[in-house]
Amino acid sequence: MPAVLAGALAALFVGSLTNTVVGIALPTIAGELGGQDQVPWVASAALLTMTVATPLWGKAADRRGPRDLLLAALGVFVAGSLLAGCAPAMGVLLAGRAVQGAGAGGILALTNALVAGLVPARERGRYTGWFGVSFGTASVAGPLVGGLLVGAPGPGWRWCFLGVIPVALGAAALVRLAPHRVPAAPRAGVDLLGGALLTAGASGTVVLLSAGGRTWPWASWPTAALAAAVLGAAAAGVRQERRAADPILPPRLFCRRGLTVACATGFLVGAVMVGGVIYLPQYLQVVRGHDATEAGLLMLPQVGTMIVASTLAGRLITRTGRWKVFPVTGCALVTAGAVLLSPLTPDTPAWWLAGAMAVLGVGTGLTQQVLVLVAQNAVGPGDVGTAGAAATFSRTLGGAVGVAAFGAVLSARMRSGTPPGQEARDLLGTPESVAALPAHLAESVRASYTDGLSSVFLLTVPLAAAALVAVLLVRETPLEGRDQDTGPGPYRMMCPVRPRSRCAVCGQSPK
Repeated sequence: MPAVLAGALAALFVGSLTNTVVGIALPTIAGELGGQDQVPWVASAALLTMTVATPLWGKAADRRGPRDLLLAALGVFVAGSLLAGCAPAMGVLLAGRAVQGAGAGGILALTNALVAGLVPARERGRYTGWFGVSFGTASVAGPLVGGLLVGAPGPGWRWCFLGVIPVALGAAALVRLAPHRVPAAPRAGVDLLGGALLTAGASGTVVLLSAGGRTWPWASWPTAALAAAVLGAAAAGVRQERRAADPILPPRLFCRRGLTVACATGFLVGAVMVGGVIYLPQYLQVVRGHDATEAGLLMLPQVGTMIVASTLAGRLITRTGRWKVFPVTGCALVTAGAVLLSPLTPDTPAWWLAGAMAVLGVGTGLTQQVLVLVAQNAVGPGDVGTAGAAATFSRTLGGAVGVAAFGAVLSARMRSGTPPGQEARDLLGTPESVAALPAHLAESVRASYTDGLSSVFLLTVPLAAAALVAVLLVRETPLEGRDQDTGPGPYRMMCPVRPRSRCAVCGQSPK
């Protein structure tokens, strides 16, 4: 078990690192490969495929067992990393990132499912703490690792992709030691239509937010057509999931408040977290003039506090069996961190910035991984993989939507603050290229970028507050087992809501 846990932690680390390690390298990548208008897609491409792949991997784990699927996901991740690391042009890099994200989605979903099948719910709290350390460290240490890799001799920024391959291969060797437990034969075939509609709805949402206002004006027929297609796919997907014999994301699971709140809170906190992980490192480089290594080191307050908070939460959950105080406190601190970062300026004191990042780090450390545990504990043994994947899917979708939406806000503010006759995307580049601009242009870039980032953090405040309200509404159930809140009776085991006719969420009738 220790070797398997080490493999799962290593796999989770590289799967989580893929989204954050690249943030600090974006200015350098843009300077070398060109295509500054495609730079936001370097982050969004992996987030997009990770989002749509996560529930598919999770559902497959409930049908086929998590071990072999986790090994397959690691293989996909290695292939994508190799393609991105050797990319000669921006288009190839984006393709590699898309493949890498598809593998990372499986890693994030299946590491939780693998450990959940080996330990009881109460003991899972201890492993949740370790998983939180791995996820949190990768999420926030990405800028530090990326800064060191970008400044390393040889491939430079390409190490951000090539450097994770040995870790992924080592993780696969350890995961291979886990017992292969195949669940009972499924009663129905794979819901291919539901998976396709789910993919179309999630990916269309991210593309809409990424392209709207940049590739196409918001008030244009392509934007309207894509929005209509996204809404149509979402509506058809919900209908298909309610009718399918074995749906990808069973609506009956969302009858359980614990799972629903975990997913909603994860979505909101995932969106807020993006601001600190993706855009703060760029602020430290573009606005403050630090190189990649220095910017990574300056992110340490967020890294250290997240590690400590996640470890402490996991140990206390195992000891007490209680979990609600941690996401409640965490969401409150995430809200406070967003408030502290919203008045950001080019001259914000270093102590203020470090303190705000520390508050944000503690908040995310107390929240993110605990939500996966809550989701898994809300369902029966046969749905643990799907529930964990649903929570991870929601968190990843929130991050993808956050990258796209906040990137659109940042781009709009930069366009409005750029001198006439200049394009903001042509002025952004490496810290050295910004510093080499004429003084008035460099000052304009720094001021407009900071204004945009300040607007981003201001927008995250109500999102974090909504996450706090959501988690306050859930009823806490001690983590003694998976089915404390279910009583006898076949209908009750499938849906905890017992209406007179049909459940409004899953459409089932009482039995």
